[in-house]
Amino acid sequence: MRFHHMAIMVTDLEEAIKLWRDTMGFELGVQTVIPDGPEAGPETFMYPALLDDIFKVKGARSKMALLSSKEGAFIELQECENPVIKKTPEENLRYGHTGIHELGLIVEDLDGWYARIKAAGYRMQTDYVWSCANLGRSFLFYDQDGNMIQMWENPPGEAATWS
Repeated sequence: MRFHHMAIMVTDLEEAIKLWRDTMGFELGVQTVIPDGPEAGPETFMYPALLDDIFKVKGARSKMALLSSKEGAFIELQECENPVIKKTPEENLRYGHTGIHELGLIVEDLDGWYARIKAAGYRMQTDYVWSCANLGRSFLFYDQDGNMIQMWENPPGEAATWS
């Protein structure tokens, strides 16, 4: 099995695109509003009946962007209009609550990424890059909605090992 994508619900799609495109270097492939067609078809991402079923609300509607890294990671961003997006309280986005709470990305030049993200004004979880046993080095930061994103660098010339 391979990872396909991560969907991130956001309160401001344009701000989220700035993070992923301008700071993280992802390419914006699609920006649309869904539903984007009356029925399923080769050019339709979501048709009304399907989006209503998925969102569990009649008349579901969302702004959506799909972005990809040059290495093939996909990010789906959505700003719901119906139901109206509600920002999750930040304390519910941390490790003391169930759910997926961090998105981890493998990078090279971790220190460069740390400087780049900090310079872009994103809030860092720590004021330093930290090591995790012999697995690698890392740092976490928060997007504009408080979602945690972890940047990870494997040891030089190696993949992470559990021993």
